[in-house]
Amino acid sequence: MPIRWLALLLLLALTGACTSDADDPPEVPTDGLAEPEPEDSRAGGTLRIGLAVAPASIDPRFIEDAEGELVADAVFDPLVRVDAQQRVVPAAAEEWDSGDDGSVWTFTLREAEFHDGTPVTAEDFARSFQRIADGTAEPPSFLAYLLDPVTGLAATQEEGGDLAGVEVVDDRTLRLHLDRPTPGFVRTLSHPSLVPVPEEAEEDLEAFGEQPIGNGPFAVTEPVEPGGFVRLSRNAGHHAEPLLDAVVFQVYPEDPEREEQWEDLVDGQLHLAEVAAGRIDDAVETFGRSADGYRGPGLLSGITSTVYLYGLDTTAEPFDDPRVRRAVSLSIDRVRLAEEVFGGARRAADAIVPPPAPGSQPGVCDHCRHDPDLARQLLEEAEVDLEELTLTFNRGSTHTAIAERMAADIEEALDLSVGLDGLDLRPFLQAVRSGEATVFRLGLDPDAPDAGAYLHPLLHSDAIGIENLTRYQDEDVDDLLDRARVADEDEAVELWQEAERRALEDVAVIPLLNYRHNRIVVEGVRDLYWSPFGRLDLTRVWLEDGA
Repeated sequence: MPIRWLALLLLLALTGACTSDADDPPEVPTDGLAEPEPEDSRAGGTLRIGLAVAPASIDPRFIEDAEGELVADAVFDPLVRVDAQQRVVPAAAEEWDSGDDGSVWTFTLREAEFHDGTPVTAEDFARSFQRIADGTAEPPSFLAYLLDPVTGLAATQEEGGDLAGVEVVDDRTLRLHLDRPTPGFVRTLSHPSLVPVPEEAEEDLEAFGEQPIGNGPFAVTEPVEPGGFVRLSRNAGHHAEPLLDAVVFQVYPEDPEREEQWEDLVDGQLHLAEVAAGRIDDAVETFGRSADGYRGPGLLSGITSTVYLYGLDTTAEPFDDPRVRRAVSLSIDRVRLAEEVFGGARRAADAIVPPPAPGSQPGVCDHCRHDPDLARQLLEEAEVDLEELTLTFNRGSTHTAIAERMAADIEEALDLSVGLDGLDLRPFLQAVRSGEATVFRLGLDPDAPDAGAYLHPLLHSDAIGIENLTRYQDEDVDDLLDRARVADEDEAVELWQEAERRALEDVAVIPLLNYRHNRIVVEGVRDLYWSPFGRLDLTRVWLEDGA
């Protein structure tokens, strides 16, 4: 499904995230946070969060960016959520069953209401899934890939009509029929787009988009001001009732360097803000550093789920030779790249699956190191006629800076002429998909928090030309990924790890950089945990007096 591929490539590298004194990634925290007690002394106050850009939409059907997901995750409850320990926990569903083989999922909904007081029913989830799946809708959603294993998705995308695999058993029972056993699908159901919507969602799309009616812990209490702010208020009586009275997302659309955010943070107008790489030292001096990179207070520097890669067309000469691909990878000094372009605000990648994801294998990529001598040796062994190559990327100051640094490394190590081809987005996509571009930028930030969400789209042959843009094909890797899709969680992790090892041995892709969180949390904000996957559980956050 091509729209998911767009999501891989549209990741914007703006100013980089935060530094860490150590090269090794901080461990994702596994200890629990304090349980909210709405009647205790921690209740009350308004949390103010700075955003560099406004959400493109907070209608679940049209969410396309991290900002939209952040807001929607507070306004709506999906069937399940994934907690800080990467466990699937109840949300709108109080219990569920996956049947004998994981191909039929039955969810029992808790008794709950939308923000306007109407009951939440299984029909409301079916309506939401239907409006996402319907490819004939005007306008269509671009999120149907989230429902990929659900029976009948392809037909509904092409012809409209009911989504066959969604069954409303009764008001509180929703059943999903899948084309194949998919034990891991329950994690995908935590996505903030796969949530219930009331009938009003279809009656007036514009009004619903400005002030959606959700079932989550916070409600949108006034129409969203374009480019200004989004104000949310506590939903009293929610099963996970927040401690905060309100949350305000303040948007800074004319502040690409984050200077306005910084000034408002220092002046006490914000509790949480993004910070530019050039302000890292100031941030640490002023606010300190987070103990683990994911919890406040201080500078959050934890590694996120996003990975920055380059791809080479594995079917095009001379890049069809793994030795040539390995030589290119070994010629790149990732540590220098992270330091010189981002001031250390990103980390040199050493795997496809980054450290926060379950099943990650830090250091598994043996060619993700700088070894120009070995790179030259491999290129000589390959005996190919390669005097020049071109790095193709979509225009943007950061992508250009990365490509320039890579080009200098490759030229120095391999004695090649390296050209740079920065294109506008549409021509860039066309060049990559048509095979005209043979060495090109990739970005990946999956929706599901598991290794398979990275590996299947990048490596499986059934995704060639859609998400597998290097056109990599290996029967053993396909088999491992296919088996992982129907395996239980522990077995799936082992299969994913083996698939990643084999693909990296073939240099199917070239991992370059891991992103870090780029946020400051001020003193006085308690129990805030910003997950590696961009989720922020606002129900647990509370403010000390005076914060």
